[in-house]
Amino acid sequence: MNKTARLYTLFIFLVSIFGLTACSSITPDNSNTNNNSQLERFNRSMWNVNYYLLDPYVLRPVAQGWRNYVPSPIKTGLLNVANNLDEPASMVNRLLEGNVRLSVIHLNRFILDTVFGLGGLINWSDYVDSLKIDGERSFGDTLGYYGVGTGSYIMLPGYGAFTPRQDLGRLVDYTYPALSLLGPWSLLKGGIQSINKRAELLEQDALLSQAQDPYIIFREAYFQNLKFKVSDGKATQVTPAIQFDTKELDSID
Repeated sequence: MNKTARLYTLFIFLVSIFGLTACSSITPDNSNTNNNSQLERFNRSMWNVNYYLLDPYVLRPVAQGWRNYVPSPIKTGLLNVANNLDEPASMVNRLLEGNVRLSVIHLNRFILDTVFGLGGLINWSDYVDSLKIDGERSFGDTLGYYGVGTGSYIMLPGYGAFTPRQDLGRLVDYTYPALSLLGPWSLLKGGIQSINKRAELLEQDALLSQAQDPYIIFREAYFQNLKFKVSDGKATQVTPAIQFDTKELDSID
């Protein structure tokens, strides 16, 4: 990892630590109510940079190229490899929650797809009913499971939206095998997943462009997605104004 990337990671880590210290007594039910208005002027400025400059001129064209011109077998294979690398972290995080059954499923998925799927290029586990599972489990989700609040909602140019809990969780995830062994290649994994998620959301761009306040819609959808992930999709009630597909919003955290 180059010096710039290390400094950026250190910055995110420090923001996460201070943010979690401030929010350690906040419960998930009121965390976004207390934190939505914090840093709003700064966040709106960063939103304008991302939404009106970086997304239309950089990310959206890349996502369109990925969707329209990259052959489906290549897209599927690369995404399968990237997603397969999340399985070990999901295994550990589920175990930390005391959910042995799901932890074992993540472990078996990783072994099956790595050994018999050419390092994850072929996702055999999705063809086995007993191994089907809906998404990865980050350490940030595990913190939420134990009642740790999200902390302040923060928007950065090029980086997007995040909360201290989720980004601290992301840093912890990258200390687990196999992500810890990838080094700089882990950035490529994250890039593939982010581009693919942005491509999946292209058809929903109109929801934001037609909204009276796109920033609010995006922010509320972000928190809805966090609740959806922490509760395994059991407790989130999405309001009509923000009918995003919550399964496709991981690219914004």
